[in-house]
Amino acid sequence: MTTRPLALLLLLSSPVAAQEAAKEAAECPVDAKPVVTLGFGSRYTDDSENRSDFDEEADKAVTAALKPIDDFITDLAKQTNILNDPDTKPEDAQAAADCVMQSILSWAKADALSELETQGANLSAPSRVGGIAFAYAAALKVVPQPQGKDQIEAWLMDRARQTMAYFDTEAPPRASQNNLRAWAGLAVTRVGLVLDDAALIDWGADTASLVSCTADADGSLPNEMWRGKLALHYQIHAVAPLVTTAALLQDERPELFTGCDRAIPRIVKFTLAGLEDPAIVEKITGKKQSVGGTKKARDFELAWIPAYLTLDPDPRIAELGAAVKELGNSKLGGDQRLLWPGSPKADPADG
Repeated sequence: MTTRPLALLLLLSSPVAAQEAAKEAAECPVDAKPVVTLGFGSRYTDDSENRSDFDEEADKAVTAALKPIDDFITDLAKQTNILNDPDTKPEDAQAAADCVMQSILSWAKADALSELETQGANLSAPSRVGGIAFAYAAALKVVPQPQGKDQIEAWLMDRARQTMAYFDTEAPPRASQNNLRAWAGLAVTRVGLVLDDAALIDWGADTASLVSCTADADGSLPNEMWRGKLALHYQIHAVAPLVTTAALLQDERPELFTGCDRAIPRIVKFTLAGLEDPAIVEKITGKKQSVGGTKKARDFELAWIPAYLTLDPDPRIAELGAAVKELGNSKLGGDQRLLWPGSPKADPADG
């Protein structure tokens, strides 16, 4: 039997020590090379009509193309967690805010993500911009007038307008109303709120309404159900931006959560029921699902739960959230328990 060092045992048993270690491990991505041009093909085989059959090599190529951006927003989210933690020391918050501002400024100066050369790039970039906007919003609370503020905000505005133009005029019919549109709406909403821009906020709200109102009576999303064996996977993927957008706009647009006969709660209820027993999805699709039942959703796929509980404190969903160790997603601004205070903490016994 391997004996763990005493220091490690103390670290694992001490939340404070673990928190401090996490802060020390958060690397500042200020030197991350900005990705200006982005272009890649589909992850799926050419003959996959419902885009449910992965091409192994193409899938790897897409992941590789997005990796520098995903690494960047993951590192930003670590800094965001420091900023959102109420126990963070002032000097640590200042360092994290400075890191975020300098890192984003370097991407703004390079006009990062301005050259999106393919359909896949245009569909994938917005959710990453949203992650950057979440980090910027958190850092502004500590550094309200950072160096390069105008340049950063002009760049965020350009990325938001680029997103709106693509989804309004060029996106494929299904993508213009599915989870990808929902992620675009969240990104534009987060940018709109931080810039106090009514046009962006309206577009984000309209997007959440557009996507959620496509739900069938049972809460299933037709534009995700057509994905065959990946239907529930993509239904889950749509929930996060819909719920988070509604939570961000609950003061300005309270009707988002209740609109279309409480579409968002119905979508959430169907999704969670499917995760418990995917038979309800398999009945619609005729395909065995890639997730659900014994194939549990990954923690980050449930990161929207704290935001949802600010809209509907459902005890069953709260219990589900409390059982998840880490409710974090870099596209949603990091640790969601920190971003949406008052949400349930993970039970140490479950860890």
